[in-house]
Amino acid sequence: MLWGVAAAAGAALLIWGYPWAAPFQPRHWRTSAGQAEAIVLDHLRQLGRQVERPFVATRLVNSSLLERRLQLALAHEDLARLRATGLPDQVSCWEVTVYPPDALHGDYAAKAQVSLGGSLTSLRLRVDAEARSGALAPAAARDRADALLRAQGVDPGRYGEPEVRTQQLAARTDVNVRYHDRQRLPDGSGFGQEVTFAGDRLSGFGPWLDEGAPRRAAQRSLQGSQLTVFGEYLFIYGMLAVLAVPFLKRYHEGQIGVRRGAQLFVAVSVAGLSFLLMIARAASEERATFSFATPQQTAWFFMLIGTLFYLMPMAVLAFLAWSVGEALCRERWGHKLASFDALFRRQWASATVAASALGGLLAGLALSGLAVGMLLVLRRVGAWPQFALFHGINGAWTGIEEAAGCLAFEVPTGLALALCVLPALARRLGRPLGFLAAALIMAGATSAPVLTLPLGWGLVLSFAFSCALLGVFLALDLLAFVLAGLSSVYLLVAYPLLTAANPALRAEGWAGLGILALPLLLSVRHLGSRREIAYRYEDVPPHVRRIAERERQRVELETARRIQSAILPDLPPRLAGVDLAHAYLPASEVGGDFYDVMALEDGRLAVAVGDVAGHGVSSGLVMSMAKSALAVQVTFDPEVEAVFRTLNRTVYQTARKRLLATFCYALLDPVRRELLYASAGHLYPYRISGEGRVEALESSGYPLGVRRTIEVEPRLARLAPGDLLFLFSDGLVEARPPGSDEMFGFERLEQSLGRQAGASVEQVRDGVLADVAAFAGGAEREDDMTLLVLRLPPGGAPSEPRLR
Repeated sequence: MLWGVAAAAGAALLIWGYPWAAPFQPRHWRTSAGQAEAIVLDHLRQLGRQVERPFVATRLVNSSLLERRLQLALAHEDLARLRATGLPDQVSCWEVTVYPPDALHGDYAAKAQVSLGGSLTSLRLRVDAEARSGALAPAAARDRADALLRAQGVDPGRYGEPEVRTQQLAARTDVNVRYHDRQRLPDGSGFGQEVTFAGDRLSGFGPWLDEGAPRRAAQRSLQGSQLTVFGEYLFIYGMLAVLAVPFLKRYHEGQIGVRRGAQLFVAVSVAGLSFLLMIARAASEERATFSFATPQQTAWFFMLIGTLFYLMPMAVLAFLAWSVGEALCRERWGHKLASFDALFRRQWASATVAASALGGLLAGLALSGLAVGMLLVLRRVGAWPQFALFHGINGAWTGIEEAAGCLAFEVPTGLALALCVLPALARRLGRPLGFLAAALIMAGATSAPVLTLPLGWGLVLSFAFSCALLGVFLALDLLAFVLAGLSSVYLLVAYPLLTAANPALRAEGWAGLGILALPLLLSVRHLGSRREIAYRYEDVPPHVRRIAERERQRVELETARRIQSAILPDLPPRLAGVDLAHAYLPASEVGGDFYDVMALEDGRLAVAVGDVAGHGVSSGLVMSMAKSALAVQVTFDPEVEAVFRTLNRTVYQTARKRLLATFCYALLDPVRRELLYASAGHLYPYRISGEGRVEALESSGYPLGVRRTIEVEPRLARLAPGDLLFLFSDGLVEARPPGSDEMFGFERLEQSLGRQAGASVEQVRDGVLADVAAFAGGAEREDDMTLLVLRLPPGGAPSEPRLR
């Protein structure tokens, strides 16, 4: 009942206080992303600028700079007068970008903004600077601009005499008609509307706002917001480093298992991938662009980068936080894990889960009201929440997208704080001091629930909110803590959706809240039952746990081996007329070698063999990333220098000199019988002629990941009909008999290749492996073995060399 009273008070404060705490956030939200897109495309048709089969990217843009300027203006201006300017409606709006088919990123046909009320507020048409057009007199430009504004529902009479400017280009004269609003902001800034013409053709219209000293002042006040992003990343990667050590130690000793952690890893990954898929098209418009890519490709680049550098660390953090934190909480706070653990055991039909879920949602409602109340109090000292910076909605899925983002990116940090940071500090400093220290770390790491400026007052708000949220964990349990954090953040961010004027948007907002409330929806009918669930992990004998955990380890490694086998290709016996044979023999379940042969559209073959230092899971992860990067890069640009730059950057950013990789890459032209190749610290490939002459194709370079950039010098080798190419990893020449330091070596390998020069590629492969096995005498492999054999087709005269 106490939680119910607190939740009712929080709901009342949220409903009453949100419009005052966030006066420039969306009100009367009527337009969805699909409707905004339809408005823009219809307007383009009316202008005769329709794009056939367009690629359209629609995203919700939130101008933090405009919101900040309006907040500063509100100290000297009445809110009603500010709203009368129309500027608050520009803080959040739909941005619609229309691309022609196959256009490169940035080469849009039109970029428009649609207010959440449904009006087209801005339109920019892309016009070639060298395109010719007729002349337009200033008076005629003003008449057309007046007519355009009236058509958009803007009365030109509210503005003073417009300013008409012309710009002389080589092929035409452009005209800009700028209207100044009779009212000015308290800081002296002017604003209004402008209409532009490229010659006598409309090229755009939209609002403008002075960018002088007031803009720079607002920018300076926002600079500190970047510190919060740095603090979040510092916490994530710092916790990964801190938790990895006790995890490895305890797992090796058989004290912890990985099953529940693996389930959390999968759950966070699924939620995060769903989130990235929903926002990829929209978010690619605001991320760093790739000038060589189409908008579709840029969206996939965003997915790849977001997965590698943000989602995967969060999923690993969830895995480590539970695996280590569960062991920390097992003795003193094990009962707080019962309801959360029951969800993953599918035992939600109990009063334990139902009561915990209900308490968490009620606490979340109370916390959201508490945050709004504190924001209203902080208004009196000049502190403002930056909702435009914090807003997580980016694409067309609104509430569902926000819920998926909360699950993927809020749960791992919450688990790390509640299960690892708080128990560790409480044990070392005592419960009261440990609680305050954990709340301070939480405030600095997550800036919950809303970023507030100045940062000093924002830290006060975050610290108070963190204390309240950690108090939910101590008063209830882990599931209540997680749901309270998720629901409070969701309510503060998605509140405009929950009160939207558009029924479809409102339904999506409540659907997102329903996703977060799923544990309660599954268990609510059992709230009055007497079925209780207790967390009794300590009842399992330690030796049984160790056996079970080792079995789980075996299963995980076997799964990793199957995934890696699926990543490495099963090459066909012939490709582009070239005979192929290969072998891949890992030294353990997960290897570090990789290879590929890919047919290019121009008839060439891209041939690659790589070797990540060592073997096992760590080498396999780097290998998988390098192999994936290779496949993506060859798809877009298969040339030798571009491939080495991309793979070097991938290994450097992921392995950071801990796991280096050697790599050999070649472009084989079977028609011209040319091989363009280079090597980054890898063993030289061999060319074997029909007469049995074995020649090493030498090329030198640093291994991948040694330096931030890599420079390679591709070499060109001319081949003869029927020549063999042999690429391999060092596991082949480093094979040794049991108890001996003598290696198979290059001399034996060259002799073996010379003996089999006239054989088929399969016979060459099998013959070399048989010679290595006979020399090693059945010893276990110490390193991965990979070999790749290619034979050029016989006969035919080579064409002229390709110009490069």
